[in-house]
Amino acid sequence: MRPPRSLRLPPVWVRRLVIAPLVVFLAVAVIPAVMLLAAAVAGIVSWALPGRLRLTRVFAMAVFYVMWDAFALVCLFALWVGSGFGLLLRRPSFQEAHYTLASRLLALLFWQVRWTLRLDIVHEDSDLDRAARGLPIIVVSRHAGPGDSFVIVEALLNRFDRDPMIVLKDTLQWDPAIDVLLHRIPARFVTPRRYRRSGAAGGADAVGQLAAGMDDDDAVLIFPEGANATPRRRASRIRALREAGHDALADRAESMPHVMPPHVGGVMAAMEACPRAAVVVVAHTGLERLSTIRDVWRELPVDKRITMKGWTAMPEEIPADVEDRTTWLFDWWERVDRWIGEKDEEVSVAAEQGMHTIRRMRLLDRQARIDWALVATQALLFLGVGFWPPQWSPDVPDAPIPGLAVVVLGSVLLAVSGLHLGRALTPLPTPNGTGLVAKGLYRWMRHPVYTGVVTICAGVAVARGEAVVWALVLVLMVFFELKTRLEESYLRGAYEGYEEYASRTGKFVPFLGRRR
Repeated sequence: MRPPRSLRLPPVWVRRLVIAPLVVFLAVAVIPAVMLLAAAVAGIVSWALPGRLRLTRVFAMAVFYVMWDAFALVCLFALWVGSGFGLLLRRPSFQEAHYTLASRLLALLFWQVRWTLRLDIVHEDSDLDRAARGLPIIVVSRHAGPGDSFVIVEALLNRFDRDPMIVLKDTLQWDPAIDVLLHRIPARFVTPRRYRRSGAAGGADAVGQLAAGMDDDDAVLIFPEGANATPRRRASRIRALREAGHDALADRAESMPHVMPPHVGGVMAAMEACPRAAVVVVAHTGLERLSTIRDVWRELPVDKRITMKGWTAMPEEIPADVEDRTTWLFDWWERVDRWIGEKDEEVSVAAEQGMHTIRRMRLLDRQARIDWALVATQALLFLGVGFWPPQWSPDVPDAPIPGLAVVVLGSVLLAVSGLHLGRALTPLPTPNGTGLVAKGLYRWMRHPVYTGVVTICAGVAVARGEAVVWALVLVLMVFFELKTRLEESYLRGAYEGYEEYASRTGKFVPFLGRRR
């Protein structure tokens, strides 16, 4: 019977000659052209969604990742050329160059993650700082939350100066940079058991192959839980232990609510392949509630602190017997579970203390999102008038000289309006509290700044002679009409005399649009 199919990978030549160049093309030719439009749309939509600029953050992270992936591919291509078109890739110097590249790329990626998703990573008293120097290590880690493997690999490279070896699911080869890089350094891609062909190597075999080739500065990374911990998977794993006759281990697993019982095969294979290696058990907390895409979306911006803790067992502390090693691994997993429970209590207390502040700021936060979404829309429309590609618009009669004159008129109107506003000038609809301005141009118009902007854009449209530009000017006029309705509701609340001022002063031009 054939196994069910997972998302089938294309051949290597398709991944190298089609998918990888396509990512670079998107990063260079397509993304810059759509970035401004998509960012503005994301900003507009974000204010209507719960969370702080949620859609904007997702877009920014996605754009960055494509650019990051493309940059990695260009660097990898340069290394391939420099190695004699691949002839010397296995030489130690080029292996080290690839690890150096990986460390720099991950440092760059996590810089962006910290800034965009507000993610903080803390290493709590890690034994890696003090122990196992001069020995290869087998890193046995909890698996919980998206991207935790990236977090640990980045720490191994940049904090602990180790060359990591890792076993990954074969579907990760859809990412061109991961695909190319990890086929050049010691790593293995394996197919999950339910999709694996009969006789194909499994995860334990792959781990053993990697561990057999470890040097003193290497680290093989294993996630014995096999997948992110979820209640369903945990229950299924415990049931499997009982069906296999391991009732004592199943009882121990039931007493560990924060983790899943570990698969011991990969850890045992690594120990057998490299008996002189130390074992480092890693626990982390902070991402376990992000099990699904819906969870990640709900939590954005993540605003999480990932706390990592490591314990080192030297080779002489590891039991020799396989059954004793299984018990020993479960002992460590109980320690990991207790540590996670303690951290969860700390997080709960901190969260309770912070809820009052969060509720108090939520209204102001929503108002700020609305304000900046309106500013972004205004900027997008203004830039569209000036820079819309002419080949994407039907032509209409143009008049460059009169158009330039109108632009100058609008610029003067805009500059004088700004001078009259003085300290009250702000790009946001919410007043800044410096007082109501009713002098100069504001004696005649409530919004001369917007009149100046529309005049400038109309002049550009006259000069360019393009139908789409004229349409954008009309959209801008409608936008300012809607924006000023919101803005004036703020002004009426901020200044007692605004209602009387609006009743005698025109809106965009003198005498027209006075409030009744």
